Order: sequence, then C-alpha cells, then structure tokens
Amino acid sequence: MDILPGFKLCRKGLHQYKPSGNGRGCPECIKAYARNKYQSDPVYRSKRIASAREQEQKNQERCNERKRNKYNNDPVFREKRKQQINKQKRQLWQENSVWKERKKEQTKNWVRNNQGKRNYYEKLKKAKRKQCIAGWADKRKIKEFYQEAFCLSSQGGLKYQVDHIYPLVSHFLCGLHVETNLQILTAQENASKGNRKWPGQLDCQKGSVYDIFPKELTDLLDD
Repeated sequence: MDILPGFKLCRKGLHQYKPSGNGRGCPECIKAYARNKYQSDPVYRSKRIASAREQEQKNQERCNERKRNKYNNDPVFREKRKQQINKQKRQLWQENSVWKERKKEQTKNWVRNNQGKRNYYEKLKKAKRKQCIAGWADKRKIKEFYQEAFCLSSQGGLKYQVDHIYPLVSHFLCGLHVETNLQILTAQENASKGNRKWPGQLDCQKGSVYDIFPKELTDLLDD
C-alpha cells in the first residue's frame, strides 16, 4: 500500500491516518474498537448511555435544536425516528394499561372537539385509498368544506355533509377528491343524490347500469 506524504499506516495495516499529535492512533480503528465494545460489553454500554443522557440534560436546548434540524433535513433519519416512535407506542399500548386508557380518552376528547377535522381526515383517507385525490388538490380548501359543514350542523337541527358533485365511484365515471368537486348538502339531499346524479348526466346514465346494459357486459364490470 502506497502511503501518502504526511500520513501513517495503522498497526493493523488497514487504514492510513494523519497523526494529530495526541498519540491516540488511527481514528477508524478507535471507532471500530468502540463499536465492538459497545455491542459486546453491557457494562460499557450502560456507562455510555448514562453519559450521553447526562450530556443531553446539560445541553438540552442545543440537543433539541440539532435533533429538529436532522429530523427536518434528513429523510432517512426522519423515517427511522417515526418507526421508533410507532414501535414505542405499540409497546406501551400492549403493556401499559394506564397509558392505553389515557390515550383512548385523549382520542375521544379530540374527536368530540374536532369533528370537522375528523370528517376531513376520514374522507381524505378514503380518497387516497381509492386513488381519487389529485396532486394539485388544495387540501386547505378541502378542509374548510368539512369544517363549514360541521359548523352548519352544530348551529341548527339539520345535519350537513360534504358531497362530491361528480361521484368518486360510479359505473359511468370517477370524480376526484378536489376542492372544485365538493359542495355542502343536507344529509337527506346527499343520501337521495348518492352516486346516481351529477351535472351534465346523459339519459342513458340515469338509473342502474344493470338495467341499461345486457348481462354479458355487466358481468365484465363485476370481474
């Protein structure tokens, strides 16, 4: 191995390093030794964890800022962190009955106080599942429709719902879950409309598709 000017070869002959004057040796070999010791020695591992927690408590604000920056700028770290949090929550849900009941109560209170948002998220979830939401949809405006419907329902005796002008699922067409395809109707109007009526509907599209086309074609639709 050709050694670069000003560099030295480590004792194992694996890495080249530039001496720093502190006499510690090859940084790569030191890191590998620390990793192996951390994994194989539980006493050393517990000491390192305690030391890291102590340093984090001393520099809480700086550590939190560093974590926030890494979470926002590193997608790999963000995904890994989400998986860790979900794993911790699942474990708490299974093992800690007190935490489980508290989370249930928090969820009930949130649903009770944010019915409009809940309806929005439920519809968004269904729309994504049906692949009807477009990438250019304005989610803020969509949310406003559901919040307005909830406010109207809470003011009077009638219940209002958000309806898709062109239905998401139909034998004749498939609309989109976007702000331009939404309107607010009473629950009774929405139920009577269903996915059977829309603007510009042709006469042949009124009624059931099974009443219009022969059985051979409708069987193909059900496949």
